[in-house]
Amino acid sequence: MISKILVPLDGSKYADKALDWALDLAEKYDASIELLTVIPLLQTFTTGEYSRHGNIPLLGPTPDELQERAENMLAEALTKAKKSRPDLRISTKILEGRPSEMIVQSAEKGHFDLIVMGSRGLGGVKEFFLGSVSDRVADEAKCPVVVVR
Repeated sequence: MISKILVPLDGSKYADKALDWALDLAEKYDASIELLTVIPLLQTFTTGEYSRHGNIPLLGPTPDELQERAENMLAEALTKAKKSRPDLRISTKILEGRPSEMIVQSAEKGHFDLIVMGSRGLGGVKEFFLGSVSDRVADEAKCPVVVVR
């Protein structure tokens, strides 16, 4: 039985398709949905540890800008979801860390029955070298993972 569905979002068109798929499934099973986005931490060159700032904060968006983008993206997704399926129970969450690890941990801690996510995200070249987030989640998650194309 499917009663809790985790839907990681990154703003990509594949994540949007995954949300649509999860909404249909949640409606059929009367399941709740949690929309999750992960703000990636930056790896420092000197220690190899991850932090909000890394060593080069001026080359990309600031941590506050990333937080604002995440909040806006989730608000838009929640509005879309509630508009199409007003009776569903839908929550949102923002985490910081390595996306695949945070998705897997969130699924375990939240006792989710299913993860529904897009096949490709906004990772670009980084995804090519590290493997895609969806591949890592599918390999490491303890619950079933549906990867939507």
